[in-house]
Amino acid sequence: MRIYGVLCVLIVLAMVLTPILALDRIPNAGESTGTSSGASTQKAEEATENKEEKNQDESKDKDTIRVLSVSSGKVEVIDEREYVCGAVAAEMPATYHPEALKAQAAACYTYALRMKYEQEQAPDAKLKGAYITDESTTHQGYLNIAQRKAKWGDKFEAYSEKIEKAVDEVIGKVITFDGQPIIAAFHAISTGKTEDAKTVWGEDIPYLKPVLSAGDRLSPDYTATVIFSQDQFKKKAASLKGAQFDDDASGWVGKSKASDAGTVISIEIGGKAFTGAQVRTALNLRSPAFKIDYKDKSFTVHVTGYGHSVGMSQYGADFMARQGSTWEEIIEHYYTGVSISLNA
Repeated sequence: MRIYGVLCVLIVLAMVLTPILALDRIPNAGESTGTSSGASTQKAEEATENKEEKNQDESKDKDTIRVLSVSSGKVEVIDEREYVCGAVAAEMPATYHPEALKAQAAACYTYALRMKYEQEQAPDAKLKGAYITDESTTHQGYLNIAQRKAKWGDKFEAYSEKIEKAVDEVIGKVITFDGQPIIAAFHAISTGKTEDAKTVWGEDIPYLKPVLSAGDRLSPDYTATVIFSQDQFKKKAASLKGAQFDDDASGWVGKSKASDAGTVISIEIGGKAFTGAQVRTALNLRSPAFKIDYKDKSFTVHVTGYGHSVGMSQYGADFMARQGSTWEEIIEHYYTGVSISLNA
């Protein structure tokens, strides 16, 4: 009976194992090379591991910003929160109202995300794998902790706490238009009215349209005056290609045309027409909104505002905040038709 029982068990095991062993000889259904399911399983495991590693890399990269340091030429991978704190510290006075700092933080965060998206779609070799530089004249500024300490001195702790609190209120909230992060342009002081992006950059951007910013007129830096001797003016204006200067300096500056916001659209220098932006660069002016007078062998340039005047005015944002506006209201005022939503 014992022998009979053992035989029965062996027969049952043979019936169960035969189809399992047979599966090892069935080719992978998606291939015609006869690869066994064992090899297929190994490949599947390797693919899963690769996918997990890729997902981990993407997860790590999701909450970081790759920044090219202009001074060192190195690319630094910075946590988003730290990056936004450093960007706000570089771009807006820490003395400004908390709601203005929040608006600035939202703008800096959104602009960084916009650059990140663009570089992932079409990388710029000059950025060396980074998404953005730390240069304010190219993208937007960024100060690391050591640089913030050097800038603020004994007020470092107080200013850091103030900016970090503002950043924590908005981090993860992105300014969008048609579902995409906007080019969150900003400047120090407008002329009392912000400028159309098309006037300054030649491109029509629907959310960068002129809006009133009356508070800017109260800024102590609203206007500036620069005086050049004839020789100084000629040397600086020589960088304007095509400009020619004869002996009669009174004729060096001709007709000019400005926008409603005061930005010089066209001005004749040395017998050739240039944009306000070109002349601003040549003469190192604070703004492309200016007027030039010639008298007593010298040129006096009256400049209004500070910066390109497109997008959010920082002084205007601070003024609005002190009048009771929230950071959301500031953003929606300076960027036409935008939405504020959580970054997915």
